Amino acid sequence: MARRYDFDYNFDPEGTSLVQPDPYTDPGSPQEPVRQKSPPRRSPTPPPPPIQPREPSKEYLSISAEPSSKLETPSSQRKLLILDLNGTLVYRSPHQRRSVYQQPHHVPRPLRSVHPRPYLSSFKEYLFHPRVTEWLDTMVWSSAQPHSVDDMVGKTFGSKDGLKAVWARDTLGLTPEQYFRKTQTTKDLEKPWAALGHSARTTFLLDDSPLKAHLQPWNHLCIREYVAEMRQTDVKVRDAEILREQKEQSQTTPPVEEEGEEEDSRKRKRKAKKERKKAERLASAKAEALDPMDAGGRPLEYDQTLLAIIGVLDTIKNEDNVAGWMRNGGLVRSGHYPRPSPGPSQLTKRRRVSDESRSSLEEPPPSPPPSSDDQPPVHDVSGEVKPPEAATNVPLDVNLWFENRDAFAYWTDRGRRALEDLGIELKPGVVGSNG
Repeated sequence: MARRYDFDYNFDPEGTSLVQPDPYTDPGSPQEPVRQKSPPRRSPTPPPPPIQPREPSKEYLSISAEPSSKLETPSSQRKLLILDLNGTLVYRSPHQRRSVYQQPHHVPRPLRSVHPRPYLSSFKEYLFHPRVTEWLDTMVWSSAQPHSVDDMVGKTFGSKDGLKAVWARDTLGLTPEQYFRKTQTTKDLEKPWAALGHSARTTFLLDDSPLKAHLQPWNHLCIREYVAEMRQTDVKVRDAEILREQKEQSQTTPPVEEEGEEEDSRKRKRKAKKERKKAERLASAKAEALDPMDAGGRPLEYDQTLLAIIGVLDTIKNEDNVAGWMRNGGLVRSGHYPRPSPGPSQLTKRRRVSDESRSSLEEPPPSPPPSSDDQPPVHDVSGEVKPPEAATNVPLDVNLWFENRDAFAYWTDRGRRALEDLGIELKPGVVGSNG
């Protein structure tokens, strides 16, 4: 047998090996079918977010153009009060910035401190008083995330008892990207109206953000945002009260004589030294600490926004059309005071730029409230957040109802009288700087 070579593998000198077809190169050999690689699977394209309305509906404008009429009894038409939390009822301290040595980003941040607005305790007593719940439903709607809302509700109300609903950021119809970013949000009142059986005729949204209710602007009772500067002022007022109380007590209370031979002399000396230092501190207290003044020379006082809101609620309980009452200038026409501010008080508010702008006594000249043909403001919620003037078409120098000193004083006084009528104590509830 002639030697044969297995060219494909090894040389066999004995010629004994059988030449096997090379399965990789021999064209006559059967080949396994080549498997085609399937293209990588793509995740399904998410559906586009629903198109959000950008302006009030014609039906809403029609309702808001109707004048309000007096009710025979408040209970004949229940009202709905929708409460925001941060900046409205409470001030929430800012987050502490993470350092490279602190917790990683996937670890949730600790909850922030919550400080109540002055008179919040009296405000809550009013909302849940039996004579008030005969005509008023109350719910919370915050743009904060659910865990933060639960914390703020717990610290503000103690429990959810008495609240018709508690809604958080997950009810605002945001995309996942918007949900975890600080973005302009809209509270479309059609949602709570559908859930709780209310309407533009019966609803107040209490919120410090001027753009929150651009779809139902005449149901938005916009108030001044409760910020760190205002809280510092409230704490300063409380500290002054404590100083005055201590000084008065030290002047009217005679020192207590220690009796008994068993009293330790060192204990008496320590107590006497403590009392002496306290008297010296009170005597050296500066006049501005005992009677603090603002930049305009007026005595500082607690923020009285919630008292004014009680006054507004105690008036609106007798009206059958909240949107109509607001659009017709109810906030500035109910009292007898000069210089009414413009009608669309709830649409936008001037951002506080400096202490001087907040303490100025000057007011813009009065302008008439908008007619029923005027279009409420509109802002673009799909793109970049616009400044209030561009978003609402309302000039930034428009003075709001709470910036009119006479109007604000009127509603505050009415709120005090409403609390007195219900036997509710007036409690600022502010804690001083020493706790």
